[in-house]
Amino acid sequence: MAREKSGLSLLWHLFATGERVKHLLSSAMADSPLSPDEYAVYSVLFDLGPRTPTGLARTVGMPPTTMSHYVRSMIERGHARKRPTPADGRSFLLTLTEAGQHAHRAAGAAFREANMRFTAALEVEEAFLEGALAHLGRAADAAASQLTRESRRAG
Repeated sequence: MAREKSGLSLLWHLFATGERVKHLLSSAMADSPLSPDEYAVYSVLFDLGPRTPTGLARTVGMPPTTMSHYVRSMIERGHARKRPTPADGRSFLLTLTEAGQHAHRAAGAAFREANMRFTAALEVEEAFLEGALAHLGRAADAAASQLTRESRRAG
């Protein structure tokens, strides 16, 4: 079935889709010990292992200042701990504690349910969409870098 072109930009469609995904995850995880955003941050540490706050921010796609809020909260809750970074004495590696791993696993049940329903409703291959999203993420990073460079030159 062909779709009529809306006249709205690709960025607008991405924004609107992001809002729908936020609604899905917020609904599914309403009774979860972690919010969807927290679950995303914890998932990097759970699945990929220790990260510096800067590396964690880069992986999740958040500004470092936003990530510092999550890091502080995780440490205050007893869900994460700092370890010295061998290569850089100014930074630290963040790891999940047993309590953090438990919270992640508990939140994961709700996330998996939402993900299962979401992927079942897809009308195209999941691998294709993952590739397209990776391209879109790189394009967003490149455009943001270009804007930053141009604003520095203008200022």
